[in-house]
Amino acid sequence: MEQIAVLNAKDHYLPKFAIVGYAKVDEYYRNDHYFSYHEVAGTKLTAGMPLTKDTARNIFTCLEGDLIKFRFKGMLPKNLIHFDFKGSFQLIWYAHPKQRMLYFDTKTGIPSGKYPLPKLVFKLVGSSVKVFALNRKDTLTDNSPLYHAPLLNTGRQGNVCMGNTSMDYDGFEFYEDIMGFVEQQFFRSVFTETHHNQLVNGNIVSVMKNNLEKLSFDDGLLIANKMTLNELYEV
Repeated sequence: MEQIAVLNAKDHYLPKFAIVGYAKVDEYYRNDHYFSYHEVAGTKLTAGMPLTKDTARNIFTCLEGDLIKFRFKGMLPKNLIHFDFKGSFQLIWYAHPKQRMLYFDTKTGIPSGKYPLPKLVFKLVGSSVKVFALNRKDTLTDNSPLYHAPLLNTGRQGNVCMGNTSMDYDGFEFYEDIMGFVEQQFFRSVFTETHHNQLVNGNIVSVMKNNLEKLSFDDGLLIANKMTLNELYEV
């Protein structure tokens, strides 16, 4: 005989409400969105009401424990620029200019070795990484101009192609350790190809070869990407 499962409210989560999203594309290909909130009455949804900010805020409070599962070790790190929560948490920080060991695929024509790098800005959202450069002579403010990172595997908008490099930091407890982990994974990855032609003033292969074993990077080689630091908070 077929058995029917009976949900007991004490043992199971029962549906109480639903959020329905609607999208409309007009003749100019602009997207308009609308969200409605429905309560569940028995097995049916009640008539929808516009989803208000207060209702959405109360709903997403339930997720706070998942979003805010990391913490800082003490005082905020001096190289931290910005952090926020937007579904996935967001971290932005800079790495001091220094010489680093870099690994290149042989097809690039660039030998693996120690290279000087400028001040770099990292942005982590979820498991996605963006990298930009800063001129060390510029005072760090919200309006500081950003430059293209003079590195392979980075796109025009700073997006980094990490290949199959792991960005799983769920096992960490502190933001500082996540920042260090992301830098480590980035610099230990193999740089394979150029994603745009404005990496540096000059040929990137020639520039890298000339910089091999040098102690400092010439910031005059950087190319501005027309973004400022505060714009990075929203992209």
